[in-house]
Amino acid sequence: MLKSRRIFSSSEEFRDEFLKSLIPGIISRNNFISWNLIKTKIDQYRKFFSFFKELPIDDKDKFAEELSESFCSSDKPYELIKVCFEILGHTDNRKYVSDVDNIKFNNYTSKISLNEAIYIAEALYDLGITKVIDTEIKDYFLGIQVGLETNRRKNVGGSAYNSFIKTELEKMIPQFRDKGLPILLKEEEKIFYSDSITSKKVDFCFLCKNKKIGIEVNFYTVSGSKPTEIKRSYGLVNSELAKVGAELAWITDGIGYEDMKNSLKESFDIHKNIYNYRMMSNHFADDIICYFGHSR
Repeated sequence: MLKSRRIFSSSEEFRDEFLKSLIPGIISRNNFISWNLIKTKIDQYRKFFSFFKELPIDDKDKFAEELSESFCSSDKPYELIKVCFEILGHTDNRKYVSDVDNIKFNNYTSKISLNEAIYIAEALYDLGITKVIDTEIKDYFLGIQVGLETNRRKNVGGSAYNSFIKTELEKMIPQFRDKGLPILLKEEEKIFYSDSITSKKVDFCFLCKNKKIGIEVNFYTVSGSKPTEIKRSYGLVNSELAKVGAELAWITDGIGYEDMKNSLKESFDIHKNIYNYRMMSNHFADDIICYFGHSR
């Protein structure tokens, strides 16, 4: 157990301090919606909006004929096909699949046959693209892009916290060197157990001589699986790492813990080296110095 984690007289005290000091979210107001990226995309696609308005939307055969001719005459049919699917809110730039379709966009980077073009145009008609064309496409497309920001935020949240913690860990290195500790920081490190076969992969790892501190990082805006994993396996993980001169620390945060209070408490019963960002800022560097300093 690292030094500062011993200050808690009970797991309930740890839980309460953790919840009181957690960061609820990691995405800033300025990054909630990527307005500049959306504007850039709208400007790039503006030429297509006027093109769509010229298509006959009330007759499937005429629509498919004109759109397929445009596919065939384009030097890069892939781009036009991708835009057609994107205005329908389809975010996979590689393909569109359904119960009967398997349209791989990359097959049409430079040319497309008339039969394939008609097939794709008819599929787009059946998917309802004419209902989009019959609106103010720019405003509709803006709405689609804003709606897709929810998925971007989900993807960005965890990686943003990981990058944030990486920066904070890097800032600690000069403190260690001032103490005469040649501690290295590694990413995506495997810590092997005593059998030299089984290993624990961690997001970051501090190494000094023959000792290591593995660090895992997670952020939760909703409840997640990590506390359950800790309850299931971390007792064994900790005992195996101790055999090879290693400790495991978990840095985690997020408003999701308001729905995981019991799991958080039970996790601390099994794995003491749990920090949120503010706990890490206040104690982690000293804990590392104390841990590695004992090996000198």
